[in-house]
Amino acid sequence: MKTPKFLAAALIAVCWIVVVPAAAQAQDDNTGTNPINFTYDMRFITGMDWLRDDGGSIIKNTFQLSAPLGRDLANLTGTDRWDDLGRKFALRVRGYWNTLSVDNPSQATVSGIGDLDARLLWLAHVNNKWGIAPGLEAFFNTASDDALGTGKTSLAPTLFVTLFNVLGRGSIFAPGYQYVFSVGGDPDRSDVQQSRIDLYFVWILAQGRNWLIVNPQVIVDHEGSTEFMQTDLEFGYMIVPQSGISGYLRPGFALGDGRPFDWNFEFALKFIWR
Repeated sequence: MKTPKFLAAALIAVCWIVVVPAAAQAQDDNTGTNPINFTYDMRFITGMDWLRDDGGSIIKNTFQLSAPLGRDLANLTGTDRWDDLGRKFALRVRGYWNTLSVDNPSQATVSGIGDLDARLLWLAHVNNKWGIAPGLEAFFNTASDDALGTGKTSLAPTLFVTLFNVLGRGSIFAPGYQYVFSVGGDPDRSDVQQSRIDLYFVWILAQGRNWLIVNPQVIVDHEGSTEFMQTDLEFGYMIVPQSGISGYLRPGFALGDGRPFDWNFEFALKFIWR
């Protein structure tokens, strides 16, 4: 991986957000950290994974768009932060432009489109103490090069349980589970069958101007009989709180024999409105 390529990707992400039009009104919680607070959410993300054993790196440029599909409001009382969680359905779509640089055993670089994914969540229950949201995610075999995707189309039933203020005022603990299995694609590529356990902790700081996320994840590959753990630490900050513009820095690392990378780093700019 050459540094200029990574800097160019970072510059592109910054330019993307500059041209996003201002929309919308201020809101009580516009950090985008609550997985069941369904708002309009646009994100431009650049991340880099250092592949294990000095095998190279992959840069992922991600465009993410989320939108609530229902306007039913829960009649909540108590903490104002959670008084607008009642939108019942939300759709999230993510597209990728990736650059893979392989150093071992030979040097090679390939760039192109990654696998598109889309997720639908249903807010089954919420109050000012806890909420639950099942959903379904789909991963599509859209990569422009075999090295940039799995070669498979997969489905993934998903479940989030979100607990508010259990780790202090303004905190969220949102464990999640996802089972991913392939339903089609290239017959010469390995099938996908994974369990993903997500332990998500977030603390809202400085009266909503900043946040801290600790996000351990365990991925069990049932096809390859391997597993690994990935942990990310995210520090976020509101750039323009009234307009829902924010950014974050997210370093992380992975452990385990099945890990695809050793270290990763991600930064993003977000625009969130109702």
